[in-house]
Amino acid sequence: MKKQITSVFIGFLLSVNADVQAQLKVGSEGVFVLEGTVFHTEGLTMVPYSDWRMNNFSLTKHNNTVIWPKYNSIQRMYRFSRPATFQGELAINYENLELNGNEAKNLLLAYSKTTSNNFKDFLLVKESVVNDEERSIGQLFTNNIMLSDLTAVSSDIPGIAPYTDLIANNMITPNGDGVNDTWIVKNIHLYPNNELKIYDREGRLVYETFGYNNTWGGLFNGNPLPEDTYYYVLFLDSGKGKKTGFISIVRE
Repeated sequence: MKKQITSVFIGFLLSVNADVQAQLKVGSEGVFVLEGTVFHTEGLTMVPYSDWRMNNFSLTKHNNTVIWPKYNSIQRMYRFSRPATFQGELAINYENLELNGNEAKNLLLAYSKTTSNNFKDFLLVKESVVNDEERSIGQLFTNNIMLSDLTAVSSDIPGIAPYTDLIANNMITPNGDGVNDTWIVKNIHLYPNNELKIYDREGRLVYETFGYNNTWGGLFNGNPLPEDTYYYVLFLDSGKGKKTGFISIVRE
């Protein structure tokens, strides 16, 4: 289901009070929302920091979600018919029934530069500001962003323990046969902001890296480590979470 909000190609219809309506200007290059005035429609509020051209595209509201591997989308999306450049304040007013199991305090804005239902095309606004009283989530964009789709997501997925999609091998056999030569953490690519530390039995650090990508082959400073069991700590989401366990090195 989708709801047509406005088509600037044929004109505006704003349903807010006169004191917060967008001030429009018609020039040789088209229709503009004047800087510093409020454009508001169907729960979306935008305050441009410079005259914002809104010619020849439409904006629609959808009640569908975006499927993420480790985030949970609310049941609302705004979609421009073509990408729009925007600088200024932007906010979504959500309804409780649209939260889709999320806690409002954990919401983050997510937007894509192109029309897409693929989470990989969305950028997260980690500094998003939630106003519980007004049931809104927003942010000030001091630099231009390219905006096509807009929604909000949360890492608080109901009923799912965090990081269960990460499955780590507990043994490697680095003998050069191409099988199990490196330590593999399934789905680690979904958590690029990770930090890995591996220790030996005496607690000495034998390996450390940021952005681990399944390449460790049991080496310390370029030299093979002896057969033994090692302890790892994998920090995730810039230190917000972690996964720990053991790795055994077996050399045939």
